[in-house]
Amino acid sequence: MKRFFNITFAIIILATALNAQPQTTRVIANIPFEFTAANKKLPAGKYTITVLNPSSDRKALQIRSLNGRFSAIVLTSALVGNVSESKLVFDRYDDRYFFAHVQIAGDSTTLAALRSAKERKHLVATAKKKSVVVIVAG
Repeated sequence: MKRFFNITFAIIILATALNAQPQTTRVIANIPFEFTAANKKLPAGKYTITVLNPSSDRKALQIRSLNGRFSAIVLTSALVGNVSESKLVFDRYDDRYFFAHVQIAGDSTTLAALRSAKERKHLVATAKKKSVVVIVAG
């Protein structure tokens, strides 16, 4: 009888722990150009952007191609602002694109990528030629 009680108690604790796990936040977008994220060049294609640690104040994003062949982990800082639709924003310097930030529909924060040394180099070299590219995710 005691063993039955221990097994039942363990199952209840396990079920509670599984239900307490935070939901992952995910966006899927078709990115029509090669871009750089976290010092990695990623080819054009469909990508999922997932918040890896949603309960942290310093969130990390995983940018991964749908076929799983290409991925990057991007550290972010949070900017406040509620958005109605999911968007990816890229900074463009000449013909090079750098992942800048993601806005996730219904979330109160925009997750801005920390700039890599490579991007800072392009920023200094082509400061007046920067443009912003926005992709609406769906």
